[in-house]
Amino acid sequence: MRARPASQTPRTDRLIHGLAIGIIALLMLLSPMALNGIGWNYDGLGGAGPTRFHPSMYLTLITFIVIALRDGNPLASVLSTFARDARITLFLLIWILVFWHGVANQGLPAAGLIDTYLMPMLVLLIFRRLENETKARMVMVIHGVFAANALLGIGEVVSGLRLTPYVAGGILITDDWRATALLGHPLGNALMTGCYVMFLVMGGGQEVQGRWRKATLALQCAAMVAFGGRASLVLLLLFLLAALGLKFVRFLAGARVDLRFLTILAVLLPVGIAGLGFAFELGVFDRLILRFVDDNDSANARVKMFELFHGFTLEEVLFGPQQDHLGYLVRVYRLEFGIESVWVAFTLYYGFLPMVLFFTGFFLFMTSVMSHCQKRGWVVVGYFFLVNTTFLGIAGKSLGVSILCLMLLLLVPRQGSYRERAPRQALSYPREARPAC
Repeated sequence: MRARPASQTPRTDRLIHGLAIGIIALLMLLSPMALNGIGWNYDGLGGAGPTRFHPSMYLTLITFIVIALRDGNPLASVLSTFARDARITLFLLIWILVFWHGVANQGLPAAGLIDTYLMPMLVLLIFRRLENETKARMVMVIHGVFAANALLGIGEVVSGLRLTPYVAGGILITDDWRATALLGHPLGNALMTGCYVMFLVMGGGQEVQGRWRKATLALQCAAMVAFGGRASLVLLLLFLLAALGLKFVRFLAGARVDLRFLTILAVLLPVGIAGLGFAFELGVFDRLILRFVDDNDSANARVKMFELFHGFTLEEVLFGPQQDHLGYLVRVYRLEFGIESVWVAFTLYYGFLPMVLFFTGFFLFMTSVMSHCQKRGWVVVGYFFLVNTTFLGIAGKSLGVSILCLMLLLLVPRQGSYRERAPRQALSYPREARPAC
């Protein structure tokens, strides 16, 4: 590999390297529940203004500013950042419009749209300026955190202890067995773990290979039971069955199959079936099965939430109802779990027309993200949005979009693995040769 010219800003480059790794570490290690546990009132009632934003948002903004300053002309750097990709620019303009509408007209908190959607935009722009060595380190952070998250989740269910208290809407939940682990809410844990499994099954994350890859898949699938997300689990099982079916069809069509794979499958399949039967007899799946049988009226709440539309005029549905009246109807219909659909919630928060406009812009943003990724990543994006249809998700304050974007960019890059492309020593482009954001 031919060495590039030495950087004229080596200290700044090292700073950006550390900040970028810090962003993904904070995103995945500091869940809203962990923040509440240390006194950072992130999603509780009240609290100081600065605590309404996630620490990773502050670090992302700092990193973006440092990169702009490294270019010598910060204003020109920022302007060129958005000028180079019309899709991001258009989404930013739509985001500003919907943000103003939500804050000024609907009286909604500002932090939701900032953490959930502005941070992914900045993350993508920062990612484009990072060295392959930095990206390779970020990939290892993802693998390490998901392994620790799965082990911790299984440990929480087995022991009955939690790393952080399970708090929802400012209320301590004590009667829910599902694990919260590192990523926080059980539904968010199940969703992101399901995305990670899909990446591995489709060949992403090439840094983990051989027996370690198989062990990782087994560990993550076991953790899905501990997190107890029904929609995430069912859709993941359908995906795995489709993947196995496709592999079998290719085998029948004459595709080559590794004999070692067939040997291992012949041994592990009966052992796995026996192990599942033994675990079932021990009652390992009892609480998960009970969630399908008795879900504390959660499924009924997803039906009753559509009755909320009867309480508003057509104009209110199109442009957003008064939030005080919406809160009153939520209590009247006894929706203790809130509005459990991202589309219904976004419509009732901002209005149907702003919702359509916003997600049109967001789709354009996702096409910009996917321009750096393999096309197979769209399958994970589809899974992500299908699961979000079943709970509040990204209609509220969420880190899920930022984590998803980083996983797409790092685990299924358009050309190979970043470890293969990273130089033996950290080298950077000289300032005059460094591309704009």
